[in-house]
Amino acid sequence: MNANHRLPRSNSGFTLTELAVVLVIVALLLGGLLAPLSAQIDVRNTSDTRRALGEIREALLGFAAANGRLPCPAPASTASGANGAGIDPLVGTTLVACPSESGVLPWATLGVAETDAWGHRYTYRVSAAFAQALPSGSKAAFQLSTQGTLDVYSAATGGAVVATGVPAVVVSHGANGFGAFTSDGVQLWVGDSNDEAENQLTGGGFAMANTTFVSRTRTPRFDDEVAWISPGVLFNRMITAGKLP
Repeated sequence: MNANHRLPRSNSGFTLTELAVVLVIVALLLGGLLAPLSAQIDVRNTSDTRRALGEIREALLGFAAANGRLPCPAPASTASGANGAGIDPLVGTTLVACPSESGVLPWATLGVAETDAWGHRYTYRVSAAFAQALPSGSKAAFQLSTQGTLDVYSAATGGAVVATGVPAVVVSHGANGFGAFTSDGVQLWVGDSNDEAENQLTGGGFAMANTTFVSRTRTPRFDDEVAWISPGVLFNRMITAGKLP
């Protein structure tokens, strides 16, 4: 056989143009799949956090029924595992008032999760009169006539009143986490939403700019989840527990 007589070689490879077209198609398909998946994860996290807030509300009411007061906020800047992390500062001390009315939820004292579904701590503020140490011989730190100092609105400016005279408020800072504290005791960027700013801690986590909060429908710039203890529900739970009147 003539060595120069060879069978034609078939070209089974792809050109660069064909590869580019395939990559574009794959990217489009993945993008179409990832967007709904991201939305599903956000919906699930929101649902899980709302359920957790319901459990937190019950834990706060249970604490009040057992101890005659609401718990004090835990220090926001204390990292998990450090001394005092997630602990009500009044527990086991001789203090008669909360060192601060603002901080994070005392998760360890209440026996609830430290963070929401996005891994951020819950901001917690309490009206001081509802979190005092019990006077000698008293079953509760407050009376039926005690007024809360916290209010909830539908917007930071010009919003309608949602709740007034509230004893305590708990905030999840949502998926964006703006203003939330992490388990390391570090506050995330506060963002640029006035409505979300109403729900955020100031002063290194020991204060808040005012006594008002915002609870509203979610938007691209607002995704906080806000829960509160209403006076009527708290008083009814205390009466049932024999702490009031």
